[in-house]
Amino acid sequence: MAEQGFTRYPDPVAAYTDTAWHRGSDGNTRHTQRERGTAAADVTCKRRHHTAELWHAARARNQAADITRHRDRYAAGLQALRTYRSNITEVLRKLGRRGADSGR
Repeated sequence: MAEQGFTRYPDPVAAYTDTAWHRGSDGNTRHTQRERGTAAADVTCKRRHHTAELWHAARARNQAADITRHRDRYAAGLQALRTYRSNITEVLRKLGRRGADSGR
């Protein structure tokens, strides 16, 4: 971003949280020329440095390490999800049958 004249922000979060952007309650800005220029420079920078790919790879490594460290917790969570889905399937099956029976 510095190459394009935007030296003010050390990182994307700093740019996003700058009060100069005058965000509305919906989170949007006025989209001034300066804002558009900063956004374009940010996108160009992220593409050049493969930021999204690096963030994704780092997150995947962290998640894999967490799963390895807490395998028992993840297995218990998966079993709970399977039980939950099974219970819902059974309730829906019973309700479907009841609905069909009440029409006779």
